[in-house]
Amino acid sequence: MATAIRSNNRLDVLLDSSAELFSTRGYQATTMRDIARKCGMLPGSIYYHYPNKEALLVGVYEEGVRHLSERVEREVAKAMNPWTRLENMLAAHIEMIVEPTAYASVIIRIFPDDVPSARNELVRLRDSYETYLRDLVAALPLAEDVDRRLLRLFLIGSLNHIPVWHQPGKESPRKLARQLMRVFRGPLDCPSKGVGS
Repeated sequence: MATAIRSNNRLDVLLDSSAELFSTRGYQATTMRDIARKCGMLPGSIYYHYPNKEALLVGVYEEGVRHLSERVEREVAKAMNPWTRLENMLAAHIEMIVEPTAYASVIIRIFPDDVPSARNELVRLRDSYETYLRDLVAALPLAEDVDRRLLRLFLIGSLNHIPVWHQPGKESPRKLARQLMRVFRGPLDCPSKGVGS
């Protein structure tokens, strides 16, 4: 499913408006007419950029993944230590989901299986983002018997459940990431190859 490239202000407004409506009303409840009204376009003009609502959702999802990936890349680049790099990524991810933008809300709340016709593209985009976590976990000095795939899945599951219980104004994303690392790192750190923070 092809997606448009952000090359002009009208497309920016279209994606921003779509993200806002998808995140507040939900994907199914939002119509193309709603989106056209929100961004001040004629309904037919939207189809110049995207052939249908599913393709527009993929465009919004892609933009959200791009924003998140850029934030993660900046944070990870600030450290060389593999544990610190992972903690930086977790903090960036937590910040995104506890103080979500409209784009982040779409990524969190709309699951690929919710939109079967766009499922493959949404899974591809989600997996492209999770590559960061896979590579960071792969770089950790862990005991040989640690299943890195399961560790990655445990981490992403723990991260994405945080909005369920997190209270605004309480623990910062950095503090949550640090505590999560303390829980996971202690039992997993390889004694012979442990690296200090």
